[in-house]
Amino acid sequence: MYKDSRGLWREAVTIDGKRKVFSAKSKKDLAMKILTYNITAKDSTTFSNVAEMWEEEHWDKLKFGSYRTYAPCLRRCKEKFGDRQIDSIRPKEIQAWLKELGETLAFKTVKNHKSVLSQIFDFAIVNLDMEMPNPCDRIKMPSGLRKGTRKALSDEERKRILETTEDDFQLAYLILFTGARCGEALSLRMCDADFEKNTICIHSSVTHIGNRPEITSPKTEKSVRIVPLLPPLKQRLKALKLKKTDFIVSGKEPLTKSALNRRWAKWCKDHDLQIDRHSIRHQYATTLYEAGIDVKTAQDLLGHAQISTTMDIYTHLSDEKRLKDYIQLATYIESQA
Repeated sequence: MYKDSRGLWREAVTIDGKRKVFSAKSKKDLAMKILTYNITAKDSTTFSNVAEMWEEEHWDKLKFGSYRTYAPCLRRCKEKFGDRQIDSIRPKEIQAWLKELGETLAFKTVKNHKSVLSQIFDFAIVNLDMEMPNPCDRIKMPSGLRKGTRKALSDEERKRILETTEDDFQLAYLILFTGARCGEALSLRMCDADFEKNTICIHSSVTHIGNRPEITSPKTEKSVRIVPLLPPLKQRLKALKLKKTDFIVSGKEPLTKSALNRRWAKWCKDHDLQIDRHSIRHQYATTLYEAGIDVKTAQDLLGHAQISTTMDIYTHLSDEKRLKDYIQLATYIESQA
C-alpha cells in the first residue's frame, strides 16, 4: 500500500490469479473497495464475507468497551453461519440458535448476538442491494433466559467505604457519591466539581487500549450529565487539596490499566472488602430508589441511554423491598401467635 502523487492510496492485489490495482482517498475506503471486489469477483455473498464488510465499515465507530462486548458475538455468528449464503439463512434457524446460546449465556449476551446479526443483515440489504427481508425482524428473544442482576453493597461494605479517608484510594468513594461508571470516575478532574452550584459534571471517560489510558467521550449522549455534588464528597474533595487540572483519583495523569488493577486490589485488601466497582454504582442507584427519586430523574443521574435499564433496576429493588416487607410481616404474625 502506498500514496501516489495525487494523494490517493493505492494497492495491487492478486485475486484468483488476476492482478488488479485499487485506489481510494483513504486507507479505509481502499480496504472496502478491495473487500467488495473480492466478494463480487467470487460471486460469493456468504455470511462471513458480508460480516467482514460490515466490520470494516462499523468497527472503528465502536467504543473500546463496546468492541470487547461485541467481538465475541461477531466471532460466534461467523462460526455459526460463516459459509452460508446470507440470503439462505432463515428466522427459525436464528431463533433455534439463540435458544441454544441461552442455555449457557445470559439474556443480555444473547441479545447482543441478535443485535450483531441484525446489523449484518441490514448492511447486506442496504449496501449490497440484496433483495431479502432481515430475518431478525421476526425473531423474539427466547423466554426463560437468565438475567444477571447486580447486588448493592451490604451495610457493612458501604460503612467501610464511608470510613475511608483522604489518604486512601478515592475511586470507590467517588463512585459511591456520583454513580459514575469506573471509566467516567477515572476521568473526573477537580475542575469538573462546582463548589458554588454543588454539582459535578461527568463528560468523559478513561478507556484502556491495552494498558494505555485514553480520554474518550462517554458511552452515549445520555452519559454526559451533571449530578449533585453531595456534602460528603464535597468535604472529601476539599480535603484532597488537588489542583484544578488534577484527576481526582490519580493526580496529574489517568491511571494505566495495570496501575488501576494494582491499586484497586490493594485498596480492597486494606479494607477487607471483596466488591467490584459496578456494585458501588448499583449502590448509588439503590440510594436514589430509597430516597424516593423518580425513575426519569434516576435515568438522567445514572446516564442510562434507555429508561428501560433504570426501570429494570427499580423493579428489581421494588421486588426486593416487597419480599423484605412480607418476611417482616410474617415474622411479626408468628411472634403474636
